[in-house]
Amino acid sequence: MRTLFLAAIVAALATACGCTHDEALKHAGVGFVLCDQNQQDAALKEFEDAVRLDDHLAVAYAKMGDIYRDQGQAAQAIVPYQRAISLLPYEFDFRYNLGTVYQSLDRHKEAVETYQGAADLRPRNVPTRVNMGVCYFNLEDYPNALTQCTKAVELDPNHALAWSNLGAVYDITGKPYDAIKAYNRSLEIDPKQASVYLNLGTLYLKQGRIEAALEAFAHAQRLDPDNALLHKRLAFAYNKLHRYPVAIEELQRALELSPKDPEALNSLAAIHMILYLKDKNQDQLRAKALELWHKSLEANPKQPQIEDMLAKWNKPVVTTGEVN
Repeated sequence: MRTLFLAAIVAALATACGCTHDEALKHAGVGFVLCDQNQQDAALKEFEDAVRLDDHLAVAYAKMGDIYRDQGQAAQAIVPYQRAISLLPYEFDFRYNLGTVYQSLDRHKEAVETYQGAADLRPRNVPTRVNMGVCYFNLEDYPNALTQCTKAVELDPNHALAWSNLGAVYDITGKPYDAIKAYNRSLEIDPKQASVYLNLGTLYLKQGRIEAALEAFAHAQRLDPDNALLHKRLAFAYNKLHRYPVAIEELQRALELSPKDPEALNSLAAIHMILYLKDKNQDQLRAKALELWHKSLEANPKQPQIEDMLAKWNKPVVTTGEVN
């Protein structure tokens, strides 16, 4: 509806103006209509024609940015958004959308600066605060991440993502009990967040609360059964309980999903070596561990500790007894 409304305004201006901008305004109006009809490529051409005729049509530049962003061409969206902002510096949407583009490109510093401009225009906009928190987190600026996440939950106490992000900040800054509260609050609001259950379970693992971790992981698994990281975490928990066969199954599942994961390969090798040391008559376990470590090094050669393990155990096993 908003697009149609803007298109009507542009068309009206084109009709009433009777000036040199008429053709540009007509192209922009057609572009808005084509956007509503989901004809993005045709709409983009109309907006390009519009700005060629009139370099001061901020809404046309902004719509070009929107189309590039929605088509997955984030880098190409930057210049049109920047031009739109230069023409209409007090338009919130232009700044917010450019922030999302920078964020999608992992240009977090530029994203923060752009979001701050949006926040200055709308201080109570929660998505802006949430995204700023994520960007600060990725920049490892945890004090500012905490500030933005806290502000987000103050503005909207029922925003599940804001609470889960706050939990992540508490988690990484060594405040586990605050993190658990934040994760649980997020799950109260939206219990269908596999990633939050995974984070919560991982935090329980760090605390040695294995059963609580397994319960959280069980929820995550029901929601996202094909998550390789989840299966690694489950394996770690079962390993702590010395339930090695189940841990092996979980790691094998993780490797089905991510065959070249060095962590999973190393963990599976370690379990095989533990079992070998319990019974050195089963040399096939040692051989399997060596095979897995070799695969891990192929995936990531920069593992000196794995090279040391191979050097230590890659020796012929000497057995005694009669040969018949």
